[in-house]
Amino acid sequence: MRQSPPIRLCLKIKIMFLYSHHYGWDVKMRVYNWKKHNKIKEKEIEIIFKEGMRIINDSHEPWTEKQYGRKPYPSKSMILICLLKVYFGMPYRDIESLIRSNKTFQDMLNLKRIPDHNTIQRAMAKIPIEYLQQLNQRLTFSFKKRNTTLPLMQQVSV
Repeated sequence: MRQSPPIRLCLKIKIMFLYSHHYGWDVKMRVYNWKKHNKIKEKEIEIIFKEGMRIINDSHEPWTEKQYGRKPYPSKSMILICLLKVYFGMPYRDIESLIRSNKTFQDMLNLKRIPDHNTIQRAMAKIPIEYLQQLNQRLTFSFKKRNTTLPLMQQVSV
């Protein structure tokens, strides 16, 4: 007589089935769908980049440039870089590599030189908390107004 599989195994399979569509898993083959994952990530970066840039350009400068020393990176570009870093939970070195490797981002950020990870970290420390709260509020309102969410914003119910 054949025994039924342990409850724990059944639960794992059921959970895997529930999450399959959200995370791109193919349950039958148990292979991750990287093509779908990459398309979602590309779209996600594009949406947050464009919406963030629009909101940042509509707001005031978070800090003023000094009149001496080396010409600084544009403050609004640095804020968008920090926004992408926080949203995707990337280390400073990874966000630097992403910008360095993507000419489109460099053009959209209006950067002639690429800031290194230390510069990005100093910019992050320089952004006033009130400015970040305002930016977060405006971004959230923008997505709620259009009734859209990004994949990282979606809640998975079990």
